[in-house]
Amino acid sequence: MQIFFKSYADLNSDIKKNFDKISGNWDLVVGIPRSGMIPAYIISLALNVNCTDISSLVNNFPLKKGVTRGIKNNISQPWDANKILLVDDSILSGDSLRKEMKSIPNFLKKRITTLAVYSNKPVRNDVNIVIEFIPLPRVFEWNIFHHKIIEESCISLEGVISINKSNGKDVIKSSYLPSQKVNTIVSCRHELQRQKVVDWLKLNSVSFTNLIMVNNDVELNNMDNFSIAKFKSEAFRNSSARLYIEGDAEQAKMINRNSNKPVYCQASSKIYNPGINFEYKEMKAMGKLVVWKMLNLRPRS
Repeated sequence: MQIFFKSYADLNSDIKKNFDKISGNWDLVVGIPRSGMIPAYIISLALNVNCTDISSLVNNFPLKKGVTRGIKNNISQPWDANKILLVDDSILSGDSLRKEMKSIPNFLKKRITTLAVYSNKPVRNDVNIVIEFIPLPRVFEWNIFHHKIIEESCISLEGVISINKSNGKDVIKSSYLPSQKVNTIVSCRHELQRQKVVDWLKLNSVSFTNLIMVNNDVELNNMDNFSIAKFKSEAFRNSSARLYIEGDAEQAKMINRNSNKPVYCQASSKIYNPGINFEYKEMKAMGKLVVWKMLNLRPRS
């Protein structure tokens, strides 16, 4: 199985290379919180126009801007804008966009053009502009720890959920805390420390189904990179999880090779997918993606 992925860097790059789809005489860019605010600010800075959120648009709150650069269309309130670009990071069913549009006064709707950076369909009529087609299953760097994929993931405790132990201090410090229930947490701490780890996870509101720990005489400090990756690979391979989340790039690659399942590396912001042994649905999605890319490589008049 392959999982399609976009990082912050990909988001910026995809907007840049498709900027001809966006460029125009916009007066205002509006982002749909939370994720839509990221591309909205990227686009607004490139266009050199004001940016705000849905609530501020609906309530006509005064626009805020810095003093270090001049704005092309120097309007003071959202309702002064004649051309508005409404931005979200992605569109799936279209329900979120429809819900947001319902909250907008009718006289403003006529001024709005909708944009989704990523769509799960190559062609659709519920949004005006799509930047890139990306098939399912997909996940983004900015939402991976809050995505439902976490319920089908193995996550390394050390290096992801917590900072690796250092200087010999047996202290657990939080790093990236998932908001969804984790399928399996994998820790290189010894089984004797289970209660301590469980208590720490509970204290930090991290819920999980399984917790796998080292059950021999060797612990993280005494394991080489290969042994750690082998331990994690076995845990992943024997689990029902579809994705592994790892903090070390070399280990991520080894876990991917050993398990033949996708691994997301927090350090490199990449997903390492298994070799091209696609099922029918994945082949169909890849075919659509190839056609989309071919069509979008054609010179635009």
